[in-house]
Parts: sequence; structure tokens; C-alpha cells
Amino acid sequence: MHSQSLEDQIGTPDTPRFVVRERTGAPTPKARRWSFALAGLIVGLLYTANVFYCEHSTLKFMDVALPNSDMHANLMWARSIREQGWLNAAPYHPWNDWMQNIAPYSQWVEWWGGEQIFQQSPLYAYLLSPFVEHLIVFRILQALMGIGTCVFIGLFTARMASRAAGWIAFWLAALYAPFYAYSWPFLRDGIGWLLTAAALWALSEMTATVWPSGRARLFGWLAGVLLGLGFLARETYLLLIPVVWITLACIAWKRGHWGIVTRAALATVLTICPLVYRNWVVKAPLLSSSNRAAEVFIVSNAAGARPYIFTIPAATHGILVETHGRTWPAIQASIASYPDGVRGWARLQVLRFISLFDPYESGDNLSFYFVAHISPVVRFGLRYWMILPIALAGLFLSIARREHAQLWMWVFLPIVLSTVLFGTAVSRYRQSLMIFFIPWAAYFLMIMWSLINRREFRTSAYWAVALLAGWALICGPLSRQPRGRYERPQEYFASVMIYHWLGEEQNERAMLAFARRMFPGVSYPEF
Repeated sequence: MHSQSLEDQIGTPDTPRFVVRERTGAPTPKARRWSFALAGLIVGLLYTANVFYCEHSTLKFMDVALPNSDMHANLMWARSIREQGWLNAAPYHPWNDWMQNIAPYSQWVEWWGGEQIFQQSPLYAYLLSPFVEHLIVFRILQALMGIGTCVFIGLFTARMASRAAGWIAFWLAALYAPFYAYSWPFLRDGIGWLLTAAALWALSEMTATVWPSGRARLFGWLAGVLLGLGFLARETYLLLIPVVWITLACIAWKRGHWGIVTRAALATVLTICPLVYRNWVVKAPLLSSSNRAAEVFIVSNAAGARPYIFTIPAATHGILVETHGRTWPAIQASIASYPDGVRGWARLQVLRFISLFDPYESGDNLSFYFVAHISPVVRFGLRYWMILPIALAGLFLSIARREHAQLWMWVFLPIVLSTVLFGTAVSRYRQSLMIFFIPWAAYFLMIMWSLINRREFRTSAYWAVALLAGWALICGPLSRQPRGRYERPQEYFASVMIYHWLGEEQNERAMLAFARRMFPGVSYPEF
């Protein structure tokens, strides 16, 4: 692998690739087809096994048994869409226990700016709504989304490095345990990962293709549609889309051709038109897709917030009353809630950034470790901490080698990282970083393989020592959560309740006894 100048990468319209890659010893088309078929079969079997184990456990009912969870809220919201029709003029808004302790529902509606505004970007709930009577079908669809994420990570990595690196990235993603764990519950994270990976691939293909050409125009439309769907799926894209447009405009100015960029922008606008029309009909702000920005920032950043565990700061009620739920005043008031102001808030951000190196998968909605007890695919899969040092090594090497082929990763990463840092860095939120970390890990492993092939054993040994040191740091000083507190009692209590509902007394007693052994200080009610 070798880097090229920026002029070579994006400066001329006849540049067909971001990275010049060796093609010696390339497999035959027949061998490639068999490779794709085998890879699809294996990852399909893994996701099938995960769905099977989860479906035959209490996880099947967790969305109902945990009424304060986002899983439950998404299910209820999907049902409201099915009942009201696609305009969903009065969408479901969760009013959880902690919210009830702060204010009545009518006050929350006032802070939200009206009941007609969605509580979060609506695409996931709309996709779920046709399947509320056949939930297992949507579980399978979510598994297919997980497979799609693996495929697009592999395709994007192949474009920015090499075909072999793409296969490595695919298998890292296919064996990555959190992707399986969070493909089961009714949470929107999976669709966000899929769209981000697909958008990175489409943008990289579009930029690497000769302009103008039919292929460039095709990927321009596709990239625009994916950005629009991203906006409908995740609020992050409200920040991301303008940055992507500006980057594309710079490339178009350099190449002297604006047609591809115009198509991408037009596709994005057309894709979000249904949301704009719906908001116009129900008299909501035209581009509004969520009413929770102020609330989320307060609970994640006000004095008393914790870096990677969801808590409700004592100042939450006062800030909401003072700011009337307006986003920018809420941000200012949250920072001002610290005795030392900006310094206190900055200290929280530093601790939150350090928590990204902690092996602990902080539970939110559903504990990763509870799912691992049930699904062997999750239990024996790759963990976040296993990939992180390899990914960081790849990141540092890409900077040192000035790999301009990774342009779009650097466009996306700062915005995705900022959303993790300004929220609570729980497990499912930080998995969005793996869309970037897995390609960097594959990139590094390919470089290591190249060093070994060239018999540069000393350099290889240095990097191996650096990886070992990274794992030692992550599992040692950077591990902030005590190992004995990785598990939490909520899912076990809910399982006892589920077995009671189902009339399975033997399982109920066994689960209760197991939970009491794991959490001796927690009292469980007798049914």
C-alpha cells in the first residue's frame, strides 16, 4: 500500500481510484462467487443461531417487561403509527418513571414544543409498525440489517485499502459480539450502523470513480438517498449532511464538475420530503425529527451526570423550568450547573472520553452481559476491547501514511464521536465507532501481514509489543468499572416476572435463586 498526494486522489477527473492496489494472484470469478456464498452462509447461520437462542428465552418478552425502556417506547410508537396511519399526528411519547418524578405529562409536552413533534427520528418506528403483530419477522429483518452492516463495512474497507483488507473487515464485523447483542431488541441503533456503513461505501465509490460517468451519477444518487435515510433514522445526520455537502463541493470545485454533487444533494432532499410534508400537515416545524435534544443534553451533561452510566442529575428539573426546554439555553444552563462552570463540564468530557477505552459494556435498555448468558454467539464473539488497540494502531498508521483514501472516515468520525461524548457513553452508543474502528483494524492487520511477508520482523515485533501494551492498559488502568459490577439485576428481575406471567414456576424459582446468588444485596419481590 502507498499513499498518493491529495491532487492525485481528488484533483483530477481522470483519477479512477483512491488507492492503487495490487492485483497479482487475484481469484477467478468462480472462486469469488464461492467465497461470497460461503461467507454469506456462515454469517447467516451465526445470526440465525442468535435469533434462535434469544427467541427461546425471556428476551422475547423484555420489550414488554421493561416499560421504562426505549425498546418498549419504540414498540408502543410503532403501534400508534399502525393505528393512526402514516401521518401519526399524535405520536407516542414515553413518560417514564423518572420523567413523572420531574413534571406532569402536560408540562413535558410544553417543553417538547408540542405533542405532534416526534420524540426521535422516526424511520425505525415506521419500519417496525407493519410488524407489530408478527414481531419475530422484524427480529429477522434486524438480523438481516446486521448482516448488511458487515457487508458494507467489508465493501468500504476494500475500497479504501484492498480486497484482502475488506475480507478481514467483513469477518471482524461478522464475529463482533455487540452487533449480535443489539440486533435483537427493538432499538434503532442497528439501522443507524447500517446506513452509516452504506453511506461511507457509496461516497467512497462515488468519489473514486471518474467524473462525469454513469457510475459516478449512480453512486451520487445512492449516496444522497442514504444520507436522507440517515436523517430520518438518526439526528446525527442533521450535522453530518451539511459537512458531507461541503466536502463534495470542494471535490467538485477541484474536479471542475458539479453534476454529481447536485444529484447527491437532490436525492437527499427528495428522501426527506415525506417527513417535511407530514410536519407541514400536522403543523410541526418542517425539519423537526426529534424533540429530545434539550432533555438528552441535560441528563448527560449537567452536574451529577456520569460518564458512562445513565443517571438523572438533580439539576434536571430546575434547568428544564429555567430554559422552558429550549435546546441552546439548556446547553448553557447544563454547563453552568457545575460549581467551576466550563472546567467541570470539560472534566466530565475527559472522563467520558477515557471511558471509551474501558472494556465494560455499560448497560442501557438491555445488558450486553445478560444477552451473552443466553446466546453463545454473543458469549464467544469478539469484544470491543479486543479490536480497539488494533484499530487505534491502524488509525495512527493511516495518519502517518497520509491515506487520503480514508477521507470519508475522517469526515464522519468527528461528528459521530461528538454525539457519543455529548451523550452518555453506554455500550450501544459507542458501538457506532466500530463502523470506523473495524476498517482501521483490518487496515493495520494487512500492513502487519505485509511486514511479515517482507521479513521485517523487528518492525512487526515492535507493533506486536505496542498491541500487547494497549490491551494491558485497557484491561488494567483504563478499566474503571470493577469486574464484579459488570452485571446488573434488572434483566434477572424481569425474567423472574416473565416466568411468573407464563406460569413456568420451576423456571421462575430457578431464576430467582440464580439472581439472589448473583446479587445478594438486592431484594426480589415474591409473586
